[in-house]
This record gives sequence, structure tokens and C-alpha cells, in this order.
Amino acid sequence: MSEQQVSAVVSEIAKLDPDEFTAYSGGWKGYVGTALVDAVFSIRAKYQVEDPAKGVIGRLKTFNAKYPEAMNDLAVLAAVGEQDLAEIMGRTKTGGRSKAACVIDAAEALLALEPPIATAEDLVAADATKVKATYTGVHGLGWVTCEYFQMLLGVPGVKADRMIVRFVNAALAAEEMEAVDARTARELVMQAYAFEPRGETLTHYEHAIWRAKGELANTVGEPDPEQDSPDAIQ
Repeated sequence: MSEQQVSAVVSEIAKLDPDEFTAYSGGWKGYVGTALVDAVFSIRAKYQVEDPAKGVIGRLKTFNAKYPEAMNDLAVLAAVGEQDLAEIMGRTKTGGRSKAACVIDAAEALLALEPPIATAEDLVAADATKVKATYTGVHGLGWVTCEYFQMLLGVPGVKADRMIVRFVNAALAAEEMEAVDARTARELVMQAYAFEPRGETLTHYEHAIWRAKGELANTVGEPDPEQDSPDAIQ
């Protein structure tokens, strides 16, 4: 990474409407079960569609209403099981596996840690490296959606999905610089924020960038470059 790359990203972000930096709704602070379901089922999925009962957010509302105790208890979420979760959230896949199975496996793996992670409070207090190793140890889940999972719980971050990478590479292309991969795009956004912060947190900043490339498509889960699959909830 170079100062020229960071400057290109900063310049492009400066063009965004100031209101975009207050648009982030806050995720699922205090609700680790809902955040985990959101993170996994958002992989290459339509987050919000015209039918309020469909899309990731519509299905999440149904999930929360049916299993309110699972919203912040991974033990309750794990007990819901793959089949009942898939009935609500859909039968899409990531990495060749059912997303519902990935959610249950991730919940069980987090619960198996010492000390166990069962609630949002547990996860936020836990070592981030251990959380990442546990989450990405589930086949079908990768580092991009792991960061998104933690962001939903209030941990500032950058979810380097295709919209973020697209924005960064457009900024670089405008200055005749080569495209970068997801990890480099993430670092460039973080350095741009450090150079000229806008919005309440890094997550607000990241969300403004995402909206610039992703809002019209309304797609949150464009892929974790490592493992996430092309399946989508319609």
C-alpha cells in the first residue's frame, strides 16, 4: 500500500453526501444469535426485497419473532437446529453447505470455547483472534463475514465484500492505479478513515462506502473471496 493509494480512496470518499455517514442503523448490538444468522445468510443474498416477508431482513424478523430467546443465546440458537432454521431463513448454501448448518456449527463451536461464548457480551469481551479462528474453522465461512458478524455486534470494522472492493478499485482506477484484492481494500479503507475520519465510527464510514456501490443492488452478502458461494435468497 502507498500514500497515493490512500489519497485516492480519501478523495473518492470525500465526494459522498455527508448524510451517508449517519445512515448506519446500528446492526444487532446485544443480539449475538441474530447477528450470526444475519452474517451467514447475508452471503451473496438480497438483504431487503419488495416482499417484506422475504430477503434476509424479512426472514430475520420472522426468526426473531418465533425464537426470541435465541436472539442473544447461542445455546438456544443451536437447539433450534438446521432444519427449523432453514424453514425460516431459506435453504441456500455457502461453500457447498447449507447456510443453516453453518450457523448451527458456528454457534456450537463458539459455545465450545473456554470460556464459552453464548451471548453478545461474551463475544465482544472475547479475544478477536480466537473468535475469527473459531468462525472461519467452520467450512463455508470466511474472514469477511466473520468481520461483518462482529461489526453487527458493535465492533468497528470493514466488511470487505464486493461493494467495498469495487469502490476502492474504482477510486484507484481513476488515478490510473492497479486494482487490489479484498484484504488490501480493507486496509486502504481503514487507513483512509484514520487519515480523515467521517461518521461516528469506522463502521458508519464503511457503511457509507457500501451504500455508494451496493444500495441500488441491495445486496449485502457479496462474497467472502475465500469460501462463500454464489447462492442467493430471492
